[in-house]
Amino acid sequence: MMKNGFTLIETIVSIFILIILSGICLTLYKFKNNLEVDMKDTAYVYEVQNLLSYGKAVCKEKNNYGKITVNGKINEIKFEEGWDGIEKKIVLPSELKFISNNINLVITPEGKIEKGNTIIILDKFKKKHFITIRVGVDSISTEDVEDI
Repeated sequence: MMKNGFTLIETIVSIFILIILSGICLTLYKFKNNLEVDMKDTAYVYEVQNLLSYGKAVCKEKNNYGKITVNGKINEIKFEEGWDGIEKKIVLPSELKFISNNINLVITPEGKIEKGNTIIILDKFKKKHFITIRVGVDSISTEDVEDI
């Protein structure tokens, strides 16, 4: 007797294998998207950290005062050198939000930030990125904390 098709067991096994493969592909796709967004968010955090270092370097080089302002309402941070014009500005995308609002940091002509502070950025996964500015040791560091 000739066989004209697949048995029920063969069909079920084939469907089961396809379901497993599609589940793995979907998981990898979601992982790739989350990783891509996380890398983009981290890049913006380091861009803000670089703005702080840039402001310190410019003020030291030009021997002039400077100011860094964080405005959470319009989601931007800017550096002004010599109180007269914007030297550099970063506007965060809508997925990121400054939790720290209206922070004003003064940079001295020696390139030092006068008082310490912490800039907090919240991403769409509710992960907080802390940019801590320390006085005395004159360092700027970042830390990521996930909300529970």
